[in-house]
Amino acid sequence: MKYILALAATFMLSVKAASLEPRAEIGEALMMYGYNPPRVNPEYCVGFSIDYPTTPGLVFEHGSIQQLKWSVDENVTSAPDIITRIRILNSTQHNQFIIGENMTLFRDSNTGEAIFPLDVQDVSGLYHYRIMVNYVGTTVHCVYESVPFTILQNPFKKYFTGGPAAVVVPKPYELYSLVLDDSYVNQA
Repeated sequence: MKYILALAATFMLSVKAASLEPRAEIGEALMMYGYNPPRVNPEYCVGFSIDYPTTPGLVFEHGSIQQLKWSVDENVTSAPDIITRIRILNSTQHNQFIIGENMTLFRDSNTGEAIFPLDVQDVSGLYHYRIMVNYVGTTVHCVYESVPFTILQNPFKKYFTGGPAAVVVPKPYELYSLVLDDSYVNQA
C-alpha cells in the first residue's frame, strides 16, 4: 500500500512540475549580443578575407598591442563599404572585447588594418576575431571569423572573469608646447 501511495505522490508531483510556468530568463539570456553563434553568410558575402592572423596556434599576451589585417578582392562586383564591428569572442562564442565600430574599410587601395591593445580581462584560453562587414545596398551584415589564438593572462595580476564586453577607448592625452609662455618666466 505504501508503495502505491508513494508512486501516486510521485506521479502527482511530476504532473504538477510539468504544468509550472517556465522560469524567467536572467543574466546572459537577456543579453541581445552576449552569445554569437556561428552563422552562414548570404551569397553576396564574397571577396573579403582576413589576412592576419591566419596561422593557428598563435599566442598573445594580455595588454600587448595587436594587429588585425584584411583585404577585399579587386574584381568583386559588389564591394563592402564599412566594417560595422570587430569583436573578440572566446571559445564558446561569447563577446569579450569590442575593438571598434563603424570603421573605415580601406587604408591602402584594397587593404585595411586595425591596431589595438589586447585588453581581454578574462581567463587564459582560446579566442578569435569576428568582423562584421556591410555590403552596399544590403541589410544583413556579413560575418567573418579569424583562426583561433590563445590569450595568456599575467598570473601575477588580478582580473575578473565574465561581465560585459570591454570597448577600446583611446586614453586622453595632452599636447605640450615647446615654446615657453608667460607662465614660465622667472618672477625673481
